[in-house]
Amino acid sequence: MPDISQIYEKLNFTPRKGQLAYSKFVEETLKANSRSKQQIALAEGETGIGRTLGYLIPAMLHADETDERILITIASKAQLKQIQEKEIPAILPFLNGKIRPSILKERFSYICTRKFYNCVNSPELYLTAEERVTFFAVVTWMEKTKDGDLNEVLHYNRTPILWKKLACEAGSCLGEKCEYFSKCHLQKAKKISENSNLLLVQHRLFLQDMQMDFALLPHSEKIIFDDAHKLPQESQKTFGRTLYFYALRNAIKQNTWCKEWEKQAAESEKLFLALIKDIQNFFQKTKKRKIAYEQNLSSETGISPEPVQNSLKALSEIIEQMSSDFYAKNEMGKAKDCMQFASDIRKISSDITFFFAASHSEYVYWIDCPSNPHQLTFTAEPINPSAKWSKSLYPILKSAFFTSDTISINGSSDYLISRLALFGKNAKANIFSNKTPEEYPEVFAAEFLPKPTDEKFSEELTKTLCEIISKSNRNVIIFTDMFSVSKLQAEVKKDESLQSKTCFFQGTDGNFFNLAGFLSKEAGNILIGTPDELKSLEEMELPENCLIVISRLPFPDLKEPVTSKRMEILKEQDKNGFILVTMPETSLILRRAYSAILRSNKKQTLLLLDSRIISEQYGTKIQKLFPNLKTLSHRVFSTNFF
Repeated sequence: MPDISQIYEKLNFTPRKGQLAYSKFVEETLKANSRSKQQIALAEGETGIGRTLGYLIPAMLHADETDERILITIASKAQLKQIQEKEIPAILPFLNGKIRPSILKERFSYICTRKFYNCVNSPELYLTAEERVTFFAVVTWMEKTKDGDLNEVLHYNRTPILWKKLACEAGSCLGEKCEYFSKCHLQKAKKISENSNLLLVQHRLFLQDMQMDFALLPHSEKIIFDDAHKLPQESQKTFGRTLYFYALRNAIKQNTWCKEWEKQAAESEKLFLALIKDIQNFFQKTKKRKIAYEQNLSSETGISPEPVQNSLKALSEIIEQMSSDFYAKNEMGKAKDCMQFASDIRKISSDITFFFAASHSEYVYWIDCPSNPHQLTFTAEPINPSAKWSKSLYPILKSAFFTSDTISINGSSDYLISRLALFGKNAKANIFSNKTPEEYPEVFAAEFLPKPTDEKFSEELTKTLCEIISKSNRNVIIFTDMFSVSKLQAEVKKDESLQSKTCFFQGTDGNFFNLAGFLSKEAGNILIGTPDELKSLEEMELPENCLIVISRLPFPDLKEPVTSKRMEILKEQDKNGFILVTMPETSLILRRAYSAILRSNKKQTLLLLDSRIISEQYGTKIQKLFPNLKTLSHRVFSTNFF
């Protein structure tokens, strides 16, 4: 059996600085052979170190040698595909042939072959005229797809109803009784995964599995979590609940193939929209878009969900009766489709009860209340999603390996350890780097601007940004608040020296991520967006020689309901929320932005215009995030600077 070093040699690949040590750290973690000797490790593999290959080689070696199943969870589908199509096939020839790799996606990602042929054979019954046009692409794709993943041919956000008409759903599945069972892509994927000893999934599917007490995935006692920095936020969303008008409307539109429930469905939809409008009208006087609440909504607002609940109950009864009728006629597919529809309706009814009762103290409840009632959304998320990790996952594991390019803050992994409830688990942590300080991008912190809390800050910031735009001959990405975006846009319109520049403004000119594509076409373009879009840097292809400007420290929104609740609890415990929440979250946002710049492997510059980095005591912690930070003491952007 070859060792890690020999695999690298066989791949004709010289490990990068730190990569071999990283791989051996993974190997050591995977060696745990009992829960009593449980191994928990956190490893930061700096961007460019070759993290994926670094954990994949020891994982495959271990699975090949012991036949223990290794589960690898990953954030993005793109990386999942990369590993499946490139890394695994490259390593496989050098192992003993006992490795059985597989990928499993969410059930909802796979096309249901029975539903597909329903649409082929009876398009007038199942598809609208508009959907039939899109469906032609699905027909062509169906002939050549290997995985049956609807993401290959449809975009869910653009075609949610057609997607639901075609996707695998538990309630409508006939299982082995289905005439297309042998052709079912989901069943093939499940069978392969159950026999695998190297299973790859996305974070979301793993978290859904944990939420359902591990009813979805084959049992695994050794897990590698890549992009681990995303797990706390993804856990919070996955373990939460949401409800909005289109949950009902889309479920109804999906099931227009049967007319018996049409009248009752229309009444339910009408009553649900009326309920939403009543909620919206009640909270409009607050002039807030996001309203958190802690008590029963009926008690607070005087609005009762009973009429819509009664209507949904009547609708569910009609659907269930139709299901019985189809069973009697031996039309099993239609009977199961009815049961899925009834299940959707019962869930919506259950969610209404849940959100109106607001009786679970471990959740934070709030309503997003825009001007359009169709977009009003009820949301509940756990205050501490890590409680589920601690209670359900860790007791059944032999080893867990958490890795990312941004796990630590100034050399400490304590914040992620806290967010994932790893305290007391004897978690080992290590940081693996492959660069010298001279190889890092340039970072400047400006000290010449007033503090953002100063009334002169906005005016001086606008002057500074205008000077950068006018003098720069390179691509510039500016992240600033919405008010400054508007001011800057006004200045560009009236200043002739700025009009020669090509500026793209988030919102006015389009979606920030889509606008980013214009940067690579020619030098000298300017893209201006809000700090919320800093996360887009992780997905962007940054052009050569780019200047990234962050106008102020990206502190988390303390009005965001879950963050606000966490801060409130810390205050009650006489703990410092700024030190324990605000600073770590801000540091991680900046570290991720910096890591994205580093990943481009091109000459980039980061300019931080918040003078608090220099003037405030906590600013020293921000300075330590960057290996070669320099202070910019005056607002004179010479040609040499650019």
